[in-house]
Amino acid sequence: MPVVLVVDTGVDDALALMVAVRHPDLDLRGVVCTAGNVQLDQVLTNTCHVLDALDARVPVAGGANCRLDGLPFEPRSLHGPDGLAGLAPVHAAAPVSLPPPAAVVPPDAVIVSLGPLTSVVPLPAGRLVASYAEPGEANHDLDPVAAHVLVASGRRVEHVRAGSGAVRAEAVSALERAGDPAGRLAAGLLRHQARRGAGLGDAGVLLSVVEPGLDPLDRLVGLLRRGH
Repeated sequence: MPVVLVVDTGVDDALALMVAVRHPDLDLRGVVCTAGNVQLDQVLTNTCHVLDALDARVPVAGGANCRLDGLPFEPRSLHGPDGLAGLAPVHAAAPVSLPPPAAVVPPDAVIVSLGPLTSVVPLPAGRLVASYAEPGEANHDLDPVAAHVLVASGRRVEHVRAGSGAVRAEAVSALERAGDPAGRLAAGLLRHQARRGAGLGDAGVLLSVVEPGLDPLDRLVGLLRRGH
């Protein structure tokens, strides 16, 4: 399945990027970054850090830095001060010469939006899956205007949310033993989720799209330990 992820890379978006790169049934064609969990420059830094840990060469585009109505996104602290549980590089340079978002969206790709819908509005039409983007859910409430515009346009949106299962300690330990940068980063991200009693969030959403019915945490660990 060719996919493009729209991310505001916090902890669960970072895990979703790992799924998209390592899953044998997914072909990650591009990533569109949007502000949301953190500001756009930090989202770009976080996204590139995750892709580097995976040794993945995927086109990355920069999207919106504010809501569709021009207001700033509300600050969020769920994912730590840098959005990546304190694991983002401190002195990383922001990416330069980024392509426009539409340039990284092939016509056959499924767009999976894991952040506010702001940067989705101008993207080409096609199959659109959105996480936590119905009224009362986080990605809707980050930019309700963008969500309304998409609904008013008549574009079909497949709304998905993940189960609420908590992270298990043995999963963190298994990834710590993986011995590669992606495994160690994933272990740190999962440890953050475990501390706050959270699950896989957007990573679980992506896994439910491609492999419904499987235990998403076990699948994530298996993908990262085998390096597939």
